[in-house]
Amino acid sequence: MSLSMLRLLGAASVLVIACAPAAFAQAKVNKVNNSQSNWAETRATINANLSKVTEDVSMTSASIANSFSASLGGNSTVNNFQDSWKNGSANLNIKANDTLGSLTATAATIGNSASIEIDALAGGSTSGNSVVKSTQLTHLGKFTSNLNIEGSNISGTTPDGGGPVTAISGTAAAIANSLSVNVKGDLNATNTQYFNGDVRSTINAKLNDVTGDVTLTSAAIANSASFETTDSKVVNISNTQMAGYDPTALTNLQLGKVVGDVSVTTAAISNSLSVSTLPATASLNVNTNQQNRAYTEATANINLGDVTGSVSATSAAIGNSVSINNLPKF
Repeated sequence: MSLSMLRLLGAASVLVIACAPAAFAQAKVNKVNNSQSNWAETRATINANLSKVTEDVSMTSASIANSFSASLGGNSTVNNFQDSWKNGSANLNIKANDTLGSLTATAATIGNSASIEIDALAGGSTSGNSVVKSTQLTHLGKFTSNLNIEGSNISGTTPDGGGPVTAISGTAAAIANSLSVNVKGDLNATNTQYFNGDVRSTINAKLNDVTGDVTLTSAAIANSASFETTDSKVVNISNTQMAGYDPTALTNLQLGKVVGDVSVTTAAISNSLSVSTLPATASLNVNTNQQNRAYTEATANINLGDVTGSVSATSAAIGNSVSINNLPKF
């Protein structure tokens, strides 16, 4: 779970740094130092009643303590420090009846978020190099996301170009620390994430008479880091992740009379690292240390009846997870 979920949060206040491709030839060296500390509570809430809506509906309630995004071209050094001390909450409460169109609902709370994209080979360089050092700390704060949705007589519509009909897509995501790094060229990276707060995601859904697929995801993540490189000769990554309190994900679903597929995912993760290099990197060095002292819980309570379609349910509680892919591109 890499919070790629962050793409859903376009309405949030985000620090963004970008070097456009046209400037690559002139600015091949970049150095960015980011330091953020949040000492105040963040809270986002939407209460919505929907009736007789004939188009698609999308709603996002997002609460973010610290957010940093950088898109750079040329050799780059990025230093990121983020520190969060207080609570964050996102609440999305929806009642929907007699609607025609897909309903997308997202409640997301994040303590520290950093997204870094570097094309070190921009401008025709054959020896691009990137250096990334990121430290994310959360102290004592409680990060909660709550999605409550009740609905009846909801009919999804076929997307342009065809494909499955989606009636309802709901996500509750609570993330303490999230880092995403995407680099073209060589990479030297150090990631440090400490979590000592609380993350809880909850979905309460009561739905009836639905035409179309229903997809629900409740995810609570303490520390998440992902690194993706392309056209790299050397990649060095040092990763330290420590979780000290309890990621908890909960889904409560009552669903009846559905014409479509039903998919429910409930996941709680303390520490997660993902590394992908395509095509294969000649020299890949990864040193990772994950320590979990947190009780990690994922619970799904599901009551289904009269479903015409497939049913898939996953409940996963994971302490430490590392995934490394350095396979040749076939």
